[in-house]
Parts: sequence; C-alpha cells; structure tokens
Amino acid sequence: MSFAMLQEIDKIKRACILCGKCTAACPSFAHGGIDPMEIMAGGEEGLDQCIVCGTCSRVCHRSDPFSVIRMLIAIENDIHVSETFHRTGYARPPAEDKCVEPVWTGDDAYIMSGCVVVSQAPFIEYAASRAMDAIGVGSSKIPREVCCLHPVQFMEMTEYDRRSIRKEMCDSANGRDIVTLCSGCSEEMEPVDPKVRHIIRYLHEHIESLPRFENAVKVGMEPGCSAMALSKEMKAVLERMNCIVVNHERGCCGKNAPVSVPLMEEREAECEGADVVVVGCPMCFVKFDAQENGIPVVHISELVAVAAGHRESLQFHKIPVKL
Repeated sequence: MSFAMLQEIDKIKRACILCGKCTAACPSFAHGGIDPMEIMAGGEEGLDQCIVCGTCSRVCHRSDPFSVIRMLIAIENDIHVSETFHRTGYARPPAEDKCVEPVWTGDDAYIMSGCVVVSQAPFIEYAASRAMDAIGVGSSKIPREVCCLHPVQFMEMTEYDRRSIRKEMCDSANGRDIVTLCSGCSEEMEPVDPKVRHIIRYLHEHIESLPRFENAVKVGMEPGCSAMALSKEMKAVLERMNCIVVNHERGCCGKNAPVSVPLMEEREAECEGADVVVVGCPMCFVKFDAQENGIPVVHISELVAVAAGHRESLQFHKIPVKL
C-alpha cells in the first residue's frame, strides 16, 4: 500500500507549480512549523509540525498538498487503519459515559457527531439535540454513523473505498438533512451528499427561529480551520442571538501539533474580553477548554441550547461557563 501511496504522491506533486500560496496560508509555518511548498518540492522536513488542518489545499487551485502531507505522515510513522475503527467505526474510542443523553425529537434531520465529540465531548451531542429542537427541527442521530475518514490513518485506503463508506452513511439518512457538529466532517461529507451541512450553516438557514439572550453576551468567534468560509454566517447567527463579537481575526487551535502552544496563546489574546469563546469545531473546544486560566468556551450548539434554557452540557466543562 505504501508503494501505491508513493505513486499517488508523485502524481499530485507533478501538478504543483510551487507558487507558495500553501506556505503563506499555513498556520503551522507562521510559527516556525512545516512548509507545505517545501514538501511539494520534494522535502520531508517538519511533518511532525503539521496540524492536519487542510488549509494548504483549500487555498490551492492546482494541486493537493494536504493529501501529500497526510500520506507522507502515514508512511513515515507506519500508520494504518486502527483496530478501534474496525471495532467501533470511529477513529477514536468512544467515551464510556455520554454524561447526559441527547433528547431526540424526530427525524426531520440527522445529527452526525463525529469522532472528537463521541470520544472527548459527548455532551455536545446532547446540546445539539436541544439546539435543533430550539429552531423547530426534529432530529435524531444518523443511523449509520462512522468516522468521516478525515484522519491520517485512513490514507492507506483508496479514495473509492473511503467514498463508499461515506456514501453508505449518507444513504442511511434516506434523503433527509445531515447536520455535522465538526467542520472536518462536513468538508469530507459534502462532496458525497448535498444534504450534508455544518451546524453553523444549518443554524444560519434557520436564523429567524434562533433563541436570543435577554442580555448581550460578549463572545470570541472561532469557527475553526475547516469552517473559516462560514465566518460570515457564524457572525450573523451570533448577532441574531444578541451576542457581540469582540475579536477581529480568526485562527487555528493547532490541534495536537507542537505549534499548538503559540497558536493557542494567539487565540486567547485575540479573544480577550469575551465572556465566552464560541467554536464551530469540537477539537477547538477541547483545546480551549484545556487552557489553564483560559477563557470559557462553548460549541455553537451549546450556545443555542443555553439560550433556549438548556444548560446541562455546561457542567462537564473544565473551565466554568457563566451565561
């Protein structure tokens, strides 16, 4: 399989014109990390500094440095599809305790929680069920939920196999809307089924039905790397709910890469003065909530749930939230 990946890497690299757009946009490179253009030119330094955010390929209109980097990481570290996936369907082991059970109210739309929520923040799924109810949409968990196959471990699979698994999950929704809680999931799933939307976009589509806070809430708005394109919609949603956005720049949490330390320091400084940081990405939630003396954080589904009177998920945060 490594030989097949090497052939694919070579094919993708040949389409690169070394324009440098990927390097200029890379959150890791800005803090001394990986240089995507150098990788495309034949280098292999700094792979351990990659955030695996995909920003490099989003700004590239000719090639796909993100796939090249993920395949090189998989080859260098001998990463294969995990036993956890074969056993559970998720890239990460699901949490043993959901903390609080979702309240499903119908099947107008299906929620796709994603691996990070399922494994590290299952209470966000509860908040999502309450948020959907708050906007008048009956929801349930998608019947055939598995990983979106975004993580590096799935690079040894062919694109045909990955797409087949995603399509099977989409087909289980029987044509109904699929709402993802993770922008990485929506990015992987949207090309397979146009009924898939990230929750930011879905809330924006139902903006007139959103609950509002009686008193204005100052928020830091952080959609996450994969949802930067939804910044305008996210801001409209927040303002509709009587929130005041205090930060002017958005950024990356750094996930688990070494550069996450300066990146998170940057994000905390940018959101200074906020009552709470609102994120559209579960990994961003995990990173913000782990910051010592950090600003409280909520996933956008939690913000809607709290505005509708459901605060139950907040008790499981490490940093107390006062809304």
